[in-house]
Amino acid sequence: MTINIGIVTEVLKYEAQNYKEQHDAIKATRERELREVRENYQPGSKLAIERERQINEACDSSLTKLKVSAVDRALQDVEELRQQELFRVQTVNEPLLAKVRAIADVPMTTLELKAFAAKIGAKGDYWASRMLADIAEKNGIDLTEIGIESTYDTKMSILDQLTDQLNSIFKHYGTNDPTERPKVNYLYLSDEICERAKQMYGGKIGRLSDSQKADKAYFTIMTQHTDIQKGIAISNVLRNAKGDVKNLILCRLAEDRNISEMAAEFSGHMNEISEFKNGKAAEYRLAEKALQNIRKVKDRAAIENIATEYSDNEFFGEMFKKEKKQNFALAEILSGEPVQDPDGETE
Repeated sequence: MTINIGIVTEVLKYEAQNYKEQHDAIKATRERELREVRENYQPGSKLAIERERQINEACDSSLTKLKVSAVDRALQDVEELRQQELFRVQTVNEPLLAKVRAIADVPMTTLELKAFAAKIGAKGDYWASRMLADIAEKNGIDLTEIGIESTYDTKMSILDQLTDQLNSIFKHYGTNDPTERPKVNYLYLSDEICERAKQMYGGKIGRLSDSQKADKAYFTIMTQHTDIQKGIAISNVLRNAKGDVKNLILCRLAEDRNISEMAAEFSGHMNEISEFKNGKAAEYRLAEKALQNIRKVKDRAAIENIATEYSDNEFFGEMFKKEKKQNFALAEILSGEPVQDPDGETE
């Protein structure tokens, strides 16, 4: 059977839960036997002391054996997955990579890149995925939109974190450590942690904020050397950017004196960049500042006053609408009623 991150997380969760149950049973047995000693032996007698020693040693020995067997079972699957991922990194499919290289310098949209990746069967091939990730970044495409898997380093880091949590459970469960005890009981290897690990492992989450996406696209442009290269890069990233991401990129370009008119003209976005240089960038930054002020305010009337003040701002309306959808605390202040998140839970 091929091992995968789903199997590994289930194994780790099982071993953690099983350890807790077995640990509790062993400790309960010790307490019962110690109680019997107190009831049937003369307190402080040699026989009582010897029997208590035997009981405590048996308890410690059983807990140690329990830890060792649980670690061996869990880490066997983790190590198998590590070796499987290492083999994928060490395997190079030259014919497949040649197909990816053929479109490496072609401007691409998100849908085009997704269709290409599906057509050549790139999913499952590590190096084809890495090349497609590089192409996506050059074109300002969000990797999560085309299903690019996480890097080998990221996967190994996730496995390290999961095994560290299992080891923490073995080390701290049943102790009175004020910091670790609540984590061991309620956080480590919880369903939420394991689900997030699975999604991150497969590259399905870890989405960047709009600002981070814009910064990443901007730095892609700035790594180019000539005006023509920068113009091509600008064209590529703006082709796939939408909404606030696109506006933020245009702000960065307008505010950067190193972006020449030739690069802007060659990109085909000269008019947009000029508009942002001539006032739209400043207007966008004002809308951002207004939204930041709203996030700090807890009074409905004050929020509405700020919204009214910036009602003529070209960008503020959409920003405010988006914020109300994503910021449940703000929506609750404005409505005066508890707001439910998309999963139906009341915030």
